[in-house]
Amino acid sequence: MDYTYLNELNDIYDNHKKVIEDLKKSLEAFEDHQEEYKKLVSYYYSDQFTKDMDASNRGEIGDDINQAVLSEDAIYDLMGDNYYTGLALLEAVNDVLQDK
Repeated sequence: MDYTYLNELNDIYDNHKKVIEDLKKSLEAFEDHQEEYKKLVSYYYSDQFTKDMDASNRGEIGDDINQAVLSEDAIYDLMGDNYYTGLALLEAVNDVLQDK
């Protein structure tokens, strides 16, 4: 009997094992970073964000200060990315659990 199909199945096993290891690391980093992320979101909804954005627009903040977060869209877009990443994780979990 020809058992060469086992080579493909072993490749699938090895590849999936690596994907799971990478996912675990990424998921851990994602979970660990949520507290810092919440700090950023809290800042976005604060009066300080509005004051800082106005100061930036008036040119009061030096060029030596990174002002990327003062863009109205930067944090908002990141919030969307975080939300939709969470939804994608839920969908992936649902698919995995239903296929058990």
